Amino acid sequence: MFTLAELSRQFPNSRYHADQHIVTWHPDGVLDNDCADRAVAFMELAEKIEGKPFNRYVDMTGHSRIQIDLDHIVRLARRRRSYRGPRVKTAFYAVRLISLTVARMYQELMVGSNIEVCIFPEREAAAAWLGVPETILPKQRRKSS
Repeated sequence: MFTLAELSRQFPNSRYHADQHIVTWHPDGVLDNDCADRAVAFMELAEKIEGKPFNRYVDMTGHSRIQIDLDHIVRLARRRRSYRGPRVKTAFYAVRLISLTVARMYQELMVGSNIEVCIFPEREAAAAWLGVPETILPKQRRKSS
């Protein structure tokens, strides 16, 4: 059986902070249907491995392009609404209009589920809402072209 630390090594832009009970994810590149599917599969596997509730933080500022289908967001939200564990929080850090739009759609679709979703244009506000130190939500490092 994997540990979350081992799983995070397979997803190099993610990290499990055991002391804070949170997974942070700093994806980069293109957010498309396949990327979103991999992220959901990672989260579902992480939930099984950990066996305890943990919050989530997604920094969307590293995406170079967003090409996810709107109906795919609906399907993913339906899938995630099946989560039956204790209530957890997911914070999206997004600043670009397209990222905010995708995150807002997901947030609306998750209302009433055990996963509470909130969107933040500032990392500091996300850290406060999640109850974690800002230092575990570092700024996304831009890759040079």
